[in-house]
Amino acid sequence: MRAWGLILIVAFPIVANAQTFQLKGFVGDTTGAALSSAHIQVWIPKKKSVASGLEGDFALSVPSGETRIEISYTGFKKLSRTIYVKSDTTIFFQLENKEEELSEVIITADRTFQSDQFETTRMSTNTLSGKEISSIPVLGGEADLIKTLQLMPGVTKGADGTTDLFVRGGAADQNLVLLDGAPVYNTGHLFGFLSVFNPDILDKVESISGAFPSEYGGRLSSILDVSSKNSSPTQTKVKGNIGLLATRLMIEQPLVKDKLSVWAAGRRTYVDQVVRAAGQELPYYFYDFNAKIMYRPRANSRLEITFYEGNDVLSFANLSRASLRNRNISNEFVLGNSSQTLRWDRFYKNFSSSFSIYRTAFRYSIQNTYLENKLSVKSSIEDVGGKWVLSSDSVKKNISFKTGIELIQHQVAPNRINTSGEISELLKTSATIPQTSYETSAFLQADGLLLPKLRYSTGLRISSAYVDQTFYYNPEPRIAFRYTLDSATAIKFSYSRMSQYLHRVSSAAVAFPTDIWYPVTRNVKPQTADQIALGIQRTLPRQNLYVSVEGYYKWMNQLIGYREGASLLLNVNFESQLVQGQGRGYGLEFLLKKEAGKLTGWISYTWSKAERQYDAVNNGQWFLARYDRRHNAALVMNYQLSRKWSVSTVFEFISGSQFTPIIGQYAVPSPTLVGVDLIPVYAPINSVKLADTHRLDLGIKFRPKPDKKFQGEWFAGVYNVYNRAAPIGVFIMANGDGSFRYQQPGLFGLLPFLSYGFKF
Repeated sequence: MRAWGLILIVAFPIVANAQTFQLKGFVGDTTGAALSSAHIQVWIPKKKSVASGLEGDFALSVPSGETRIEISYTGFKKLSRTIYVKSDTTIFFQLENKEEELSEVIITADRTFQSDQFETTRMSTNTLSGKEISSIPVLGGEADLIKTLQLMPGVTKGADGTTDLFVRGGAADQNLVLLDGAPVYNTGHLFGFLSVFNPDILDKVESISGAFPSEYGGRLSSILDVSSKNSSPTQTKVKGNIGLLATRLMIEQPLVKDKLSVWAAGRRTYVDQVVRAAGQELPYYFYDFNAKIMYRPRANSRLEITFYEGNDVLSFANLSRASLRNRNISNEFVLGNSSQTLRWDRFYKNFSSSFSIYRTAFRYSIQNTYLENKLSVKSSIEDVGGKWVLSSDSVKKNISFKTGIELIQHQVAPNRINTSGEISELLKTSATIPQTSYETSAFLQADGLLLPKLRYSTGLRISSAYVDQTFYYNPEPRIAFRYTLDSATAIKFSYSRMSQYLHRVSSAAVAFPTDIWYPVTRNVKPQTADQIALGIQRTLPRQNLYVSVEGYYKWMNQLIGYREGASLLLNVNFESQLVQGQGRGYGLEFLLKKEAGKLTGWISYTWSKAERQYDAVNNGQWFLARYDRRHNAALVMNYQLSRKWSVSTVFEFISGSQFTPIIGQYAVPSPTLVGVDLIPVYAPINSVKLADTHRLDLGIKFRPKPDKKFQGEWFAGVYNVYNRAAPIGVFIMANGDGSFRYQQPGLFGLLPFLSYGFKF
């Protein structure tokens, strides 16, 4: 009761008579379209700079009196204005297009994105731009959002090359991944080696692992909010890339000047075609297609329709090898995501509204045939949802509000198995009962100034789920404070509660694309997590630097686990194999980031620990989680040598993940009473660690004609320069004396890459 009282007191405070006021604004073009990452400078009295957010919004604390503001954005005329501030003020700024053709601009001012958090209560958030993602060397030279995010603090990756994320002690399924507001259930192509996000379409990426805004929920560990490009082109633009793994092409086209525009982007791997040209056959490829329609009927209104479709296809059915045809063998495997989103935004003088509806789906299908034997396995999940958000900036002095509701219908068909022929005697045709669940939420958040140096953000989210005639609900309070030590230093604290009504059932220690999603039931309760975080942030505008140090502690309840010896592969009754227990995670995170100037990049370091406890596992004792990795560090740098040349490097160190070794074996009579069977004896669960690993990547970019309308770009480099492969698992090898030894095979050694990009 005391906690609820504190939240209500903070949510509606008596506002102090401060000498500073909130200057809020929105930056857009003449059609009303938001201009994200616009450079905004104010003199209060010293120069201070921020960048506009995804919706073109920004906020600053300014003293009363005259304030000079200057806004610039590439391709638009600079806007300068002097305003008189005597109370909280909100202004909509419109920038006019430049008519002349622009030459390339190299930004050297203090224009950063991560440091946008400094002026607010936001913490535990990593921000990436499309430029950052495409500028560093990664596997195969293919720019990849997930691989870049794995280099940020607080994020632990799974096996080398995969797209799994383990955030602040959480499991891989505890991350809500959104593409323009629609959930994405499978983030990997090429069986996890590349993410499903085409780097050409990305506008801004935010990964939130704490201090969660009340509008987000549904997962315990993090929110990965991916926004595609939403700026309206003034002329036809074409962009593409040809690499070793895939080829991409994107076209932006205005249809009605300053009103209606569209862009479309496609990507396909052509490894199968390259191998075929060499006289061999590889029956695998993936593709994805993204598109967006943007309509701006008025300056204060916009409508966007987003489409995504992506599939991985593996098929042996059409191989020309006579041996397969003669044996009547075929294998087809297809998995993919699809989503469609409609979003309508309206901007008014003192408030704005956003309404969106979406449909998203993930499914996979496996078809195997051998002679007269046939095996078919299918699984799918489909969501239909809607969300409405109302934001107000000046309901009360120094207080802004955001409220809204969200409704999601989940339709889940976890496992459908069909067999025929002799195999049906061993594996019967069966299916898990399909489930339909309804997840709803309502939220309210208030942000404001409590004291001249103390800002707050407090919110409450009420979430619920209805499934199998069972109703669950959870209150999820959120609160955050920011205390200003000086103009460049702030201390922040946050508390958040999260609930999760959907989980992923994995058939192995390493997540596969064929893992299935399943809602809570009468027997499987919702998972919950509470987290506190304390951090200090500092900005150094002259050096374009942002520094953050955070510590956190998270405790989790009703976590999903598996009984010892559980068999989940092709098991339609997997719910009986599930157990629920507790978890905890705590750690310290450091980030030093520079996003402007010739030298850009970041240094990150995370010390963390993640533990689990289930009554039916490990004799009820606490044990380390599978992907508990004590130390994670990364150095990412990009240096602009000249207008034509730039170099980049990535160095990563990561502690090994945990596994359970065999420490002995004993003999028992076989069931046939002929001979004996050897039964393994295991050590305590996850009690041994794989080897630590580190890796160095190098890349160099060359743009031969940066001033021309047609611009080409060569990107060459080496992944894993000194050929140190990260272990992906453990194999047990027998010695001649009857003892055993473990081997840790790696997956990727030294891999050179080369790609060519172009735009006009």
